Amino acid sequence: MNRHLTPALLAVAVAACGHAAADDKSAAEPPAATFTVQEEPLTTVVPVEGTVVARRTAEISTRMMARITAVPVEVGDRVREGQTLVRLGTDDVAANRLKAEAAVRAAQAARDEAARQAARMDTLYAQDVVAQVQRDGAQLGLAQAESQLALAKATLQEVETAASYATIAAPFAGSVVRRFADEGDVASPGMPILILEDTGERDAVVAVPVDLAAGLRADMPIRVTTTDGRAGTAIVRAVAAGADPMTRTVEVRATLPAEWPTGTAVTALVPAGSHEGIAIPAHAVVRRGQLTGVRVVTVNGVTIRWVRLGRTLDSGEQVQVLSGLEPGDRIVL
Repeated sequence: MNRHLTPALLAVAVAACGHAAADDKSAAEPPAATFTVQEEPLTTVVPVEGTVVARRTAEISTRMMARITAVPVEVGDRVREGQTLVRLGTDDVAANRLKAEAAVRAAQAARDEAARQAARMDTLYAQDVVAQVQRDGAQLGLAQAESQLALAKATLQEVETAASYATIAAPFAGSVVRRFADEGDVASPGMPILILEDTGERDAVVAVPVDLAAGLRADMPIRVTTTDGRAGTAIVRAVAAGADPMTRTVEVRATLPAEWPTGTAVTALVPAGSHEGIAIPAHAVVRRGQLTGVRVVTVNGVTIRWVRLGRTLDSGEQVQVLSGLEPGDRIVL
């Protein structure tokens, strides 16, 4: 066997050794960006269920019984303040107006005649032509005629007020979220026809236990999540001064963006003290199906270690690690 390498084979062997050495050097080099795990004070939170509601909600109904002639809006429509939402039939109202106007004219005529009669009696009484009782009778007739005129005018005003109920306008700018009636239905006082909601900022309304509510203040941020994965930070707007004696809870309202749909169930993470724990940057988490892990730097290189995660912290930038990491571990970012 030839124990000597040719120059070509020698060059290939040298190159191969060079590549192997480079690979070993690359494997030995630590990652450029790492994070050292350490325990730190973390806020303890208690999940509290609640609901997203609109700041303003109006149940549109009528104050008179009449047949609906038009509902020119649909569910989901945005309306402006003062826009017509419902029109009611006014045939009965028109007839009542005619009767009331006729009654006013008759009462006015009667009052005018009574005034002329009272004036004549005053003149004749001054000339000592009629007795005191005749003059007093004329004054009484005038007072009665004026009362009848006032009553007729009030009736006309009542009819005109009822006529104004025939057109129902939006009390504020918002969105139609529910519709209960259609053209041809008979509306009665108190029967809802539409529900209108403000389209501005929402409120997360949660019932917080009394002991936890004592630590909440206006303008305090709290974490809010939904079952469909939506999450955000709500700012406490109002804390009720008293508690519900049945549930021992306090109503708390926190501001949410306008795009959060009303009626959505939410979970508010209410602060309840602090504890020592481990939190890591959320972008360092590696996900493999249902498993979650991190890349840990060891003496032999980088390996994946599976961990159990807790809640998300700091508006989603950090996540709590419940098990799988120890203080001093270095993970790859």
